[in-house]
Amino acid sequence: MSATPINSLSVLVEPTVEPITLAEAKLHLRVDHSDEDALITALITAARVHVERYTRRTLTYTAYRMLLDVFPLDIRLPRSPAVSAAANTVTGIAYATPRIRYYDDDDSLQTLTYAGADFELLLANNPPLLVLPALGDWPTVYTGHRGAVEIDWIAGYGAAASSVPQPLRIAIRMLVAHWYEQREAVAAGTMSEVPLAVQSLMLAYVDGSHD
Repeated sequence: MSATPINSLSVLVEPTVEPITLAEAKLHLRVDHSDEDALITALITAARVHVERYTRRTLTYTAYRMLLDVFPLDIRLPRSPAVSAAANTVTGIAYATPRIRYYDDDDSLQTLTYAGADFELLLANNPPLLVLPALGDWPTVYTGHRGAVEIDWIAGYGAAASSVPQPLRIAIRMLVAHWYEQREAVAAGTMSEVPLAVQSLMLAYVDGSHD
């Protein structure tokens, strides 16, 4: 299966919670003061982003938008695990997802909805796929409109930190500790090499299907 020809991929709504709390990180670091709370909080976010990039998985609910120039046969969602949802209070998305909008032959914006059975979401597939019902065809799009196909979806293991697999939460704690101890590299913007133990924890969750 060939890769989906992505025009652009962006985050519509950032996650509202991190996979570990400030208190959990400080307990792991054995820090009992608040002088460095801002630094530790920033390291938690940086560690989460690193784990997500390494594994190509989203940890807590995040909303994405992908633009395509044309409809491929099947649409790969490059951030998993994908979820199907009605209007989502966590992300603030006020419509059912996944949602596909496209510019038709007249360059008018049209909408396809998962809830309306215009297409199917194969959650068990790796990566998740948006596919047509049997014998269906994707609509034609306006050829002069770049990014004529717009796909919104939500990815993540859940809304709460506890929904994230424990090995990935441990990897984040270890990575925060590593960077906390190597703060000169952090301050210089050159994060030092990730410990092998962290890589080992992440490896089992790597989604290699987008290579």
